[in-house]
Amino acid sequence: MATVFSPLEFWHSPARQLLAYPSGDGPTLQRRWAELQAFQLDAIYAHGPANLAGLDILGVGYCGVVLRVRSHGGDRVLKVRREPAPQLSFETEATLQQRANTVAVGPQYVAHSDNFLLMDYIDGPMLVDWLQSPQSAEAIQHSVFQLIHQAYRLDQLGLDHGDLRCITAHALMPADSPVLIDFSRASAERRPANVTTLVQGLFISTEIAQLLRPWFPNTIRAELIEYLRRYKHQPSWPQLNPLLAYLGIQPSH
Repeated sequence: MATVFSPLEFWHSPARQLLAYPSGDGPTLQRRWAELQAFQLDAIYAHGPANLAGLDILGVGYCGVVLRVRSHGGDRVLKVRREPAPQLSFETEATLQQRANTVAVGPQYVAHSDNFLLMDYIDGPMLVDWLQSPQSAEAIQHSVFQLIHQAYRLDQLGLDHGDLRCITAHALMPADSPVLIDFSRASAERRPANVTTLVQGLFISTEIAQLLRPWFPNTIRAELIEYLRRYKHQPSWPQLNPLLAYLGIQPSH
C-alpha cells in the first residue's frame, strides 16, 4: 500500500525539492509551490519504482519528475518540469498530448501550467515487464496490434511521437489495452514515423525484440524492413495491412 501525503505534508518534507529537481533552488520552489495550488491536489503518493529525495516516484526523465497524485477524487500522474530542463514549459507537450487524445492515444490529459502537467494514472506494468510474465498468444497479438494501430493513428494525425524506437520506456500495459506514454519529444512539425520506428523497436535488435521472438519466429529482418519501406513511402491502411499480415496479426478493430 502506497504511503499517502497531504500536499502540506509533502511541502514540509525533503521531497519538496522535487518541485525544482535537481537544482532545489529556494525561490523556484516557492514559485512552483504557489503554481501547484491551482491543481487542487488531494494527496501525493509515495509510489513507484524510482526514489528521489526519499520519495518513491513513478519515474524521472530528461525533462521531468513523475509523481502519482490524487486530484478531485481520481488517481492522476503529475509531471513536474525539471529545473533546468530542455523545454521552457509544458505548453507544447500538453497541446500535443491533447491532440493525441483525440484519436484515443496516450493518457487522458487533465490540466497543465508552465511547470506541471496533470493526466490520468495508468495502472499497469511497463511493456518489458509485462512480456516477462506469462502471456497467451492471443494477448501478445492483441497488444502488438493495438500498439501498431495507435502508432498508425498518430501517423494519420500528423503527429510524430519521437520516442517509439525505445518502446521499452514508452508503453504501459493495463488490463484492457496498451497505452503509449510520454509526449515530451513529440512534434507536429516533422514527418511522422510512428509505425516505422515502433515496429523497429518491437522487432529489430532491441530487448523487446528478443522477448517477442518466440511469438514471431518467422520474422526476417530484411523482409520486415521492406514492408516498412513500402509503408513509409505511402503511410496508409492498404500498406499497413500487408505488414500486419506478414506478422500474422489479425486486425481486431
